[in-house]
Amino acid sequence: MSFQLLFSKFAENYWNLVTKYHLRQMRYNGQSDRSKLEQIFDSIITDEQALQRLEFDSLNVEDKNRIVSEVLKSCKANPIGALYNNFDGMLYGFDIDEEILWLNPVAYEFLLKYKFELEKLNYYSWARYLEKINEDNMLIRVLEKLEDATPKRNDLSLYRNILKNEFEINTCFYCGKKLTSNIEVDHIIPWKLVREDKMWNFVLACKTCNGKKNDRVPDSRKLLQVIDRNEKMAAYMVAPQIEIDFEGYSADMLWRLWSYAKIGGYKEFSVLS
Repeated sequence: MSFQLLFSKFAENYWNLVTKYHLRQMRYNGQSDRSKLEQIFDSIITDEQALQRLEFDSLNVEDKNRIVSEVLKSCKANPIGALYNNFDGMLYGFDIDEEILWLNPVAYEFLLKYKFELEKLNYYSWARYLEKINEDNMLIRVLEKLEDATPKRNDLSLYRNILKNEFEINTCFYCGKKLTSNIEVDHIIPWKLVREDKMWNFVLACKTCNGKKNDRVPDSRKLLQVIDRNEKMAAYMVAPQIEIDFEGYSADMLWRLWSYAKIGGYKEFSVLS
């Protein structure tokens, strides 16, 4: 995993907590009551006051890149190194110069398998910490604020239009029936697991199949169809969104996500099941 991806998620979560909900992140330490992260955000908002009214998703690409760049530059050494030492180097490895981090495969499987349980524990601990350093009037529904700061599901109409119009897909990926109305965009690997909207993870489905599939994964035969489709799609960059979404994609990555989803208890779906 690149530091760029890691700290973009980090910056997104904290930007919303600090600028939208004004939740302080540290106590006064004798010099300041603003963490380095908050100081970075303060500096950026000073240059452009309007930004403090916007959620991270609403910022333009230039402002997002600036925020992530500043956060990465300031935070990449100490937090990553400290957590690495806390786990005696067994959880992950990293390279500061190359700006990459890699997880121990066993740890990665564990994190995926217990993802939801770990998220709940993380939110609870985070909320308890914030309660200690923020005033009561800042803490109303703090757990909801923490959840609101994480990535949200987006409007998928752009992806539906690209798949339907640019690639002339007019049948349901699962049952094969012609799509005429109520065309839905389905996440091959459930959104609950990946928490991202990427073209390589989308197919068109009828309302019935999409509802039945819900939080399941396709069988291996269908996954191979998606992988073959993605190879053709990646070679035909008809829309800028495709190029953006396919950055870092590989067939092996999709196979691994599918395998880890099954390890984590996600069931297979087919029209015959």
